[in-house]
Amino acid sequence: MKNILRVFLVIYAISIKSFPANAEDVRVQCSNSAITITMSVPSGNVKCLTVMNSEPAAADKPLSEAKIASASVVINDYVRAGNFSPEVTAFSINALSSVNSEIYAVATNLVAQLNQSNQSGENISLSVPVPFLPYQQKSQLFASLPKMIRFSNGIGIRTITAYGDAGNLVSNDNLIYSMQGITQDGLKYISAVIPISNMQITGPVDLASFNWTSVPENSWNPSLSVLDSYMQTIITN
Repeated sequence: MKNILRVFLVIYAISIKSFPANAEDVRVQCSNSAITITMSVPSGNVKCLTVMNSEPAAADKPLSEAKIASASVVINDYVRAGNFSPEVTAFSINALSSVNSEIYAVATNLVAQLNQSNQSGENISLSVPVPFLPYQQKSQLFASLPKMIRFSNGIGIRTITAYGDAGNLVSNDNLIYSMQGITQDGLKYISAVIPISNMQITGPVDLASFNWTSVPENSWNPSLSVLDSYMQTIITN
């Protein structure tokens, strides 16, 4: 973890601003007693999920079954059948390290990506797979529309992405908004995973030719800017 902290302090030298929630938003908090995550959400239609103790996956089970000490806000307004649960989670980086080196590497890879983006003036160059938790057995099919997100006590990268078996198609059925970040103290990994759709996508997308940057901002549901604003209100301790 010392390496994560040392690198992260370099990128955190960029000034960070606070982004207050809209008046109609609701401030919520979830905690497992050791980890607390607080953020603004569109309504009180949320629930908390907590993992108290970390536990590696059994030898005959996939890494995705590892339990990692964490606290999550589940935003039920964004539930979409058949897709990821809309969760914003604070993981303990110590727990990532204790359960599996491959899972811990997601955090070190994210710090490297953040540091590289800072050095290039926030000109984010993505290569798939980009860092993503919770750990997935499926393949990351693509990642696009990156943006640096500064939240109350950390920094992260937002992307639009999708998971599936290699060769699977991308459509509104599996598109997700992802924000993956690290706290200023280097002790927490923040993961936001929200199902998302686009009104201009009417069927499977040809990833070889589709230009994600040509899609209008107002065609996303939920709005990317609205989701970004919620990410900017996150604080953990």
